[in-house]
Amino acid sequence: MKNVITWFPALLYGIIISIRNAFYDWGWFKSHNFDQPKTIVVGNLAVGGTGKSPLVSYLIQHKSWKKSLGILSRGYGRVSKGFRWVERDSTAAEVGDEPLTYKTTFPDIHIAVCESRVAGIEQMVNQIPEIETVILDDAFQHRALKADFNIICTTFDQPYFKDHLMPMGRLREWREGIERADVVLVTRCPSQLSQQQMEYVKSEIPKPVFFASIRYGNPQGIQEFNQISWHALAGIANPTLFFEQVDKLGVLKSTQSYPDHHRFTQAELQELNTKATKMAENEAFITTHKDYVRFQAVFQDFPVLAKKLTYLPMEMYFLKGEVEFWSLMNQSLTK
Repeated sequence: MKNVITWFPALLYGIIISIRNAFYDWGWFKSHNFDQPKTIVVGNLAVGGTGKSPLVSYLIQHKSWKKSLGILSRGYGRVSKGFRWVERDSTAAEVGDEPLTYKTTFPDIHIAVCESRVAGIEQMVNQIPEIETVILDDAFQHRALKADFNIICTTFDQPYFKDHLMPMGRLREWREGIERADVVLVTRCPSQLSQQQMEYVKSEIPKPVFFASIRYGNPQGIQEFNQISWHALAGIANPTLFFEQVDKLGVLKSTQSYPDHHRFTQAELQELNTKATKMAENEAFITTHKDYVRFQAVFQDFPVLAKKLTYLPMEMYFLKGEVEFWSLMNQSLTK
């Protein structure tokens, strides 16, 4: 019944998207390409978490960008407008949680937010001319920019080629949009992915395909906790893997999910702070890094919560083909 109800809205949405994309393809809407800086788009076809943020962090870490790298994001969930640099003392409300997470992890990288990616890039290089490369987080559908290298993320358990247009499914545009990608990264794969599984996925995707998984570090926070009982909090699109990992760290006493990029209210924060005051010595809250940076702005007002809150760092790694991935990227960036 749900498919019947959502089929027509999905078709209507798809027609609108097709017309928009056709206007860009025919040159009726202008796409801007920069000679300098080089641009890398990390995007997806589906809404929700597909592993873009871990990939951006991976790209920052695994190449010697030095001072020449910039990161540009829309800054989803922020209350500010227009172009804005992300500073270490920025708040998630000002710049968005994901850009702030990048800045706290990589303080030397030039990071900015702007709704218009073209205007944002122009502002960045006008103010810092030495920026040679800009990574754009979640800009694949921002077709006013024609990037030098497009990376599409899709999850192993919910690949785009088995999905449908919103609201029938999670796709932002037709599956054929994958043709604009240079490579496809299948994220959140099982660490022991078989060759047969890889070959099946590759047969469904008309682009070079790579496979990646996630590994987690030790909990981080104001104080350390050992042999802990955890109360897990997550305001991300798909918290399942996060909760599963926390369960391996000790006793998972409770879980609480919030919408992606959730902005905690004063009542919610007060409730969590009250719960923190009643916790035993070996109990604590644990959340994601992205959620943690949203909490940091209120630590001064809720000191007990601050001491009882930790986050679980994570990183992406390739299962196979990492050298080939970098080779394809470098070829595109040196054209």
